[in-house]
Amino acid sequence: PMSFGLGIAYRFSDHVTVATDIYHTQWQHFYCQDAQGDRFSPITNEKYEISDIKPVWQVRTGMEYLHITSEYVIPFRGGLFYDPAPAEGKTDDFWGFSLGSGIGFNQYFFDFAYQLRFGKNIGTSVLQDFGFSQNVYEHLFYMSLIYHYF
Repeated sequence: PMSFGLGIAYRFSDHVTVATDIYHTQWQHFYCQDAQGDRFSPITNEKYEISDIKPVWQVRTGMEYLHITSEYVIPFRGGLFYDPAPAEGKTDDFWGFSLGSGIGFNQYFFDFAYQLRFGKNIGTSVLQDFGFSQNVYEHLFYMSLIYHYF
């Protein structure tokens, strides 16, 4: 589906940066077409023409503080986000936060981050035949090692 976003970052000093962005996805125009030419929504598995899918707006904001010495740099990062998912007649609302840090010295940068994404009563439209929904808690861990040779 068509998506677009806009972000802005402001660097208060060599040590502090704050950023935010919004991102829009037009899920109501998302469909698949079968061999007979019939269009259906992969989200609801209903005919595209009767499927009631809403567009979503994601919002994210975060901050980074750099502890800078003559030998290394240690970033401290944190952020919050709202990340709705498409569903029949409404959106499934997900919220979350992230924390990260690392160390950079010479040309090496080691980073790690943790993200928690959670939502309550998720999947009511997908699981409507079963008569229940679910509470979702996603824990993600990221790590990277980067070498800059220029």
